[in-house]
Amino acid sequence: MKGCTSLTPVVGIAVRNPFADRRYLEEGKILAVIDTGYEGFLLIPMDVFDHLFGKLKAEERVLVLADGREMVSKGTYVIVSECGISEGFIETVKGVEEFVLGSEFLENFILELDYCARSLSMRKCRRS
Repeated sequence: MKGCTSLTPVVGIAVRNPFADRRYLEEGKILAVIDTGYEGFLLIPMDVFDHLFGKLKAEERVLVLADGREMVSKGTYVIVSECGISEGFIETVKGVEEFVLGSEFLENFILELDYCARSLSMRKCRRS
């Protein structure tokens, strides 16, 4: 599912840990907000991160917010087969309640957003 809820662009995704054979949601997809101001790959709620990746070694990163504040995230690199992406850093921060796709994820796609029609289309980049 790709489109907009209200004026927020969203994409339906499923997040999985291929090492533990765990997936969120178990069936179907969750809506992830597209946020070009977030430079990371994928930001998810802490409880989902702990359920899926809690046994993997986590790495810390510093996220700089739009107002200049810094937050420390924890995350891990995983291989993702959906959407043709090979790997990305999935991270979490205390207090995050939504799934957020950032610029690191989006750099692999041509993204067309039509606010008038409330539609979004994504297709994989052709890179040599």
